[in-house]
Amino acid sequence: MSENKKSIDIKTDHVSQSVKITTVSHYENENTSDSGTSIYTKSSDSKTHCWTAIMGDIHAEDDPQLYSTTKKNIIIFIIAMCGITSNIGNMIYMPDVMRMSQDLNTTLTGMAGTISVYVVFLGVAQVFWACMSDSYGRKPMYMISLVFSILASILCAISTNVTMLIVFRAIQACGTSSGLTLGAGVIADTIDPTNRGRAYGIFNVGPFLGHVIGPTIGGALCQYLGWQSSFYFLAILGTVLLLLVTFLLPETLRKKRIVMDEKHAVERFKALRNLKAVFCPMIGMLGDPTVLLITLYNTVILSCFYLLTPTISETFQALYNYTSFQIGLCYIFYGAGLMVGSVISGRYVDFVLARLRKKKGTENVYPEMILKATFPSFFLMPAGYLLYGWSTQMGVAVYAPLAGLFIYSLGQVFAFSPSSLYLVDSKPGRSASAVAINSCIRSIIAATTTIFSSTSLNALGPGILFTILAVLNVVNIISVLLVMFCGRKWRTSFEERTGTSEKPTVSESLDLELAMMHSRMSSIR
Repeated sequence: MSENKKSIDIKTDHVSQSVKITTVSHYENENTSDSGTSIYTKSSDSKTHCWTAIMGDIHAEDDPQLYSTTKKNIIIFIIAMCGITSNIGNMIYMPDVMRMSQDLNTTLTGMAGTISVYVVFLGVAQVFWACMSDSYGRKPMYMISLVFSILASILCAISTNVTMLIVFRAIQACGTSSGLTLGAGVIADTIDPTNRGRAYGIFNVGPFLGHVIGPTIGGALCQYLGWQSSFYFLAILGTVLLLLVTFLLPETLRKKRIVMDEKHAVERFKALRNLKAVFCPMIGMLGDPTVLLITLYNTVILSCFYLLTPTISETFQALYNYTSFQIGLCYIFYGAGLMVGSVISGRYVDFVLARLRKKKGTENVYPEMILKATFPSFFLMPAGYLLYGWSTQMGVAVYAPLAGLFIYSLGQVFAFSPSSLYLVDSKPGRSASAVAINSCIRSIIAATTTIFSSTSLNALGPGILFTILAVLNVVNIISVLLVMFCGRKWRTSFEERTGTSEKPTVSESLDLELAMMHSRMSSIR
């Protein structure tokens, strides 16, 4: 009897355990049949909620344009800070390239390669982030790219040779480039068109500040803590920005939720379709003379620019025996020219267009007319090159070459801004393609010239080198004049011949985002 009882007890325990398992299974099935969800759905929903809280939800039902003014200001502040990283990353160690070349056992040409690869990937990666964000949201792309930037900055700091530094700089550029293109999309998502001008103006302060404070901070860090500290600073800055984005930046993109079935499965690959929609028309647009000439115009200017900036450290150290920190302070004059130029050139463009509309009538003003706003650059850039080149050649007081840098950068903005706006205005609905071809071509070619900057300076001397660059910029004016006087006819003929008057399949938000990115980047790179 006791044995039977024992057996029953054991069986009872076993049954009890079985009942528990069966009960859970039964409860799950019961819930599934009644409500369409299982008992584990609560756990799954909880995880999904946490994921959405961190990464954001592009399918949320709220309207980001109805956010409070305070919230919008916080958003603009965060994306402006993210926009700083690309130009700080590009400029931060320039004051100390001489010592870096010694530590890494390489030449100044090798160090120019670290700048060159950064420029290439900075230009190309932006289109990728724009397309991905248009499909999967702005916030996830910010977070992913910042992680790339942080890791790459640390790897740059521990690099022991120039090859390692070049590879990690490429990865770093891919990460920092997102701040330049995603910000335009965030502003388009949250700010109504009538108030976007002010928002873009505030946002532009971030990238411009990168040119001003990057070399200054980098010069101080390099002089007192070593060049590696500049990359650790970038890693710390990236970490702070990642925390701000994670906890304070909401997802601003809004899309309708699509139930994924066989019919809509293709939506999973929308980002790839966006990339295709941007890059495929590039091949056809190579036949548009207006795009080619404006791209040539921008490419020549940017190529000359990258023959100048990498040699500033070498020149000022040799002439004035400046420390890394003092050289960093000299870059402020270049950045100040960009910031002043951005304000003046913007108002000048508005003035030119207003005068044309008043004189000819709004209906008679076409995109090519905006290129008249480039006229100040015809004189400012060559004058800046000549003043900088010959003042450093003769070794005069430092104020003369610094004035040359300021005048040159002022002219650079007057050249880039109107030509960039022309691409946007002349290609409505096709700005993404114009952006891609302009950004990619000029970045690759300009990056190539960077490699020869130090060699050219040593072979020719600053006076001859920058006189040649001044002459090139004068000859380059022909490209703008051809578009100004013949562009309308060429553009119309090309569109009729290729049937490209219809808008491409790329979404309007992506097209706007890329166009604004291009217009902004043209003035700050």
